[in-house]
Amino acid sequence: MNVGDGKRVALVHDWLVNPGGSEEVFREVLRLYPGVVFTSQVNRAKFPWLEGIEVRTSFVQHLPLAMTKQWIYSPLVTYVYPGFDLREFDLVLSDSHSFAHGVIKRPDALHANYYHTPARALWSPEIDNRAQGFFKQRLAGWLKKRDLEFSKHPDVIFSNSKTTAERIERFYGRKVDRVIYPPVHTERFLRVPRMSEEEGLLMWGRLIPYKRFDLAIDAAKELGFKLNIVGNGPSRVELEQRAAGMKNVVFHGRLADDELDKLMSRCRAALFPCYEDFGIVPVEAMAAGLPVIAYAKGGAGESVTAEYGVQMRELTVSELVRAVGELESRRFEERDLREHAKEFGVEVFRATYRAEIEARLAARGK
Repeated sequence: MNVGDGKRVALVHDWLVNPGGSEEVFREVLRLYPGVVFTSQVNRAKFPWLEGIEVRTSFVQHLPLAMTKQWIYSPLVTYVYPGFDLREFDLVLSDSHSFAHGVIKRPDALHANYYHTPARALWSPEIDNRAQGFFKQRLAGWLKKRDLEFSKHPDVIFSNSKTTAERIERFYGRKVDRVIYPPVHTERFLRVPRMSEEEGLLMWGRLIPYKRFDLAIDAAKELGFKLNIVGNGPSRVELEQRAAGMKNVVFHGRLADDELDKLMSRCRAALFPCYEDFGIVPVEAMAAGLPVIAYAKGGAGESVTAEYGVQMRELTVSELVRAVGELESRRFEERDLREHAKEFGVEVFRATYRAEIEARLAARGK
């Protein structure tokens, strides 16, 4: 579809409050198909790329804490998305990890949804336990019924990994039309040189419990390898206390891109001992020529195959210790790692997503 062919495009995202992986996907879709953005609430100050874009929000935009604790309004946003008036639009492109796929389009329009995951607090409490407790569970049961109804709205479903595709089929009873891996900005990391391995192992990301930095610290305590931790988050104090007295564990906080690049260039490998729906960090690491120790389940199990790192069978300290031992017994080709990472690059995403949308439009005579 050409941008200037007169068709009206609506782009729907759960909320635009803090930049993250799902928002980066949405940004790329908006670049491919410019149109009007619909979201429950938006913090434009954090999304400069929305400049000049028409954004239509909901009543949630004006509620207290809407820009800091957006998830507390989950019951309300189940009314927001079906309530958006999309009758003027020929193509609806939703991008969802919550309820954005619940929008209702004109009968002759095409609605394609990109799933990051079915809402994990509802469908995967073993991963996200925010819906625990009697009252929350009762509310979660009602939200699941709403979400199951919403899952019937899209005409076409894409997912960010085979892991997410399996969940969609299991929870919603729908087959995913195509797995399209998220766009990873590999270009920057492909330029990171390999200088040495003197800095040992590297782990970076937001310091929150499910990222399992605790496993890395405990393994470093047992084996004595140098561990560099990059990032900030609510678990930092607890993690620093866990590593108290360990000179081989260094907390760098957030680093500028050039500083992170310099550190990466002197590390042996990256650690990713956690469950993610996709996981961008392992791909960035491989683009920089670093092998990865990653959990075999979730998206990282799809990107970090045996040729490019070591897979952990379970999330335990003993299994991470075993994986580090296997890593030390193997060598990985820098060129192979970088070439593999390119398969997840931005241009691959753009080409695949556009081809899928164009094919669906053509099939409908659009």
